[in-house]
Amino acid sequence: MSDPPPLRVWTCGRTVTGPVRRNNEDNLWLAKVGDPEARAGDREASGSSAFPGVLLAVADGMGGAKAGEVASRMAVETLSAELTRRVEGGLATAREWREAARGAVVAAHERIRDDAAGDLTREGMGTTLTVAWILGRCVEVFQVGDSRAYVHHAGRLRQVTRDQSLVTKLVEDGILTEEEAERIPGRHIILQALGSLEDLDVVHESVALEDGDVVLLCTDGLSGLVKHADIESVLKKGGPLADQVDRLVKLAETAGGTDNITVVLARAGS
Repeated sequence: MSDPPPLRVWTCGRTVTGPVRRNNEDNLWLAKVGDPEARAGDREASGSSAFPGVLLAVADGMGGAKAGEVASRMAVETLSAELTRRVEGGLATAREWREAARGAVVAAHERIRDDAAGDLTREGMGTTLTVAWILGRCVEVFQVGDSRAYVHHAGRLRQVTRDQSLVTKLVEDGILTEEEAERIPGRHIILQALGSLEDLDVVHESVALEDGDVVLLCTDGLSGLVKHADIESVLKKGGPLADQVDRLVKLAETAGGTDNITVVLARAGS
């Protein structure tokens, strides 16, 4: 029996400053790998997930002045450029694909760190980065920080990533309960970021996709304010991806909109 054909992918992303912040330090990426017209920022697109696939990413920057915005944009742009370069060099196996993506994340980390070291106005800048590379009938997820990846399958929403944050570690160590973690000050302190001086821990997860599955990437402007069940409810109702993205952004704004909000959706289908 022949293998099933690769899935097609429809994508939509949006990033907004939100009603409280003055500057948007988030960035997103969504495009087919190697697309010369791709740019960071809002975009709608569609494309096959056959090799070299579709690349999705969200980044939540941090740093003084506008350095966070610089770091997040640098992260997604370097990620795409490096992955394209590595794909063009020839990749034969799934292991090589994953190592190429991990290497592209590390390259983005090194570029941000080097840029900050050479410019005092950007000293200490960094960013989260969560990546979904959709290939064939699978999504390869890579994460640094606390921006999240989810998969919505058969009406249920599953969080694929685990926040690399202080609060998550305290919960895992039994020091805090989940309820306490939602209320504690400093819950957005992260333990990993691109551009930091610490050793980088790039977490990877591979998830099989089926027709109708939806991949969601978001910064904590959404996941930190909107409950899991409410996000699940929006995706369960379905409809055009642009409408779903708008509903999720609106939920975050209604919940206070205290941070920048970035949402990327990708729906898989035959």
